[in-house]
Amino acid sequence: MRRGLISWSREEVPQAILEARVARLQQAMREARLDAVLAYTSFAQPAPVQWLTHFVPYWSEALAVVLPHGAPTLLAALTPRVHPWIREVSHLGEVVSAPRLGEKTGEFLREQGLGDRADSKARIGVIGLDGLPWSVGEPLVKAFGEDSLVDASALYAQLRQTADRAELDLAKRATAIGEAALLAIPAGATRAAEVLAAIEASARRAGAEEVLLRIAPDFTRNATLSRMEGDAPLGERYAVELSVAYKGSW
Repeated sequence: MRRGLISWSREEVPQAILEARVARLQQAMREARLDAVLAYTSFAQPAPVQWLTHFVPYWSEALAVVLPHGAPTLLAALTPRVHPWIREVSHLGEVVSAPRLGEKTGEFLREQGLGDRADSKARIGVIGLDGLPWSVGEPLVKAFGEDSLVDASALYAQLRQTADRAELDLAKRATAIGEAALLAIPAGATRAAEVLAAIEASARRAGAEEVLLRIAPDFTRNATLSRMEGDAPLGERYAVELSVAYKGSW
């Protein structure tokens, strides 16, 4: 679960940028004859949905459904009480409660007319098809047939090349937060906890919603970087690995 504030700055990521990304995907869908594109999101896999809608989950899972026209719909396994927050931090057409994510997605696609024609199968693109949890994929296979799911990963990758200005600026900001956090390490630190606390405090104050740290407290004895549980004295040389997320950009 993420622990930092997730918000949407329209100055950093304008609504028009998100709409342009979706429009490019919809154009590519028409060229590839796809009836819909699905993008799965979770704590561990936020990138495609973040890029299309700016939504980044704190926990649980969701699917963004992009149809040939209109704004994306988010089917979320989150409780309805967080729907106002989802709408506040992302650009979506609709938010649908989906405790059984795969089944609800199948129902939603049926409501949009997919799979109704007997003379042709629905073609549903899935970004990261190989990584789609089977708990989500199985109901879709049962509803539309295995041949209906098409891997849209390459199509998505092409759309992200080259990166637009908003994406580059977020990456630069995340990098700057990380660099400043490393510079915040006290010069006279003697314990691992001092180093890790200073790094996390700096990154959190700068707006990072996630901070992942690993440390080798005595690099001359053991160069293995690991998550620190408790504390340890620092050797003459030590190493730190830091990853930060800012507005979904690592």
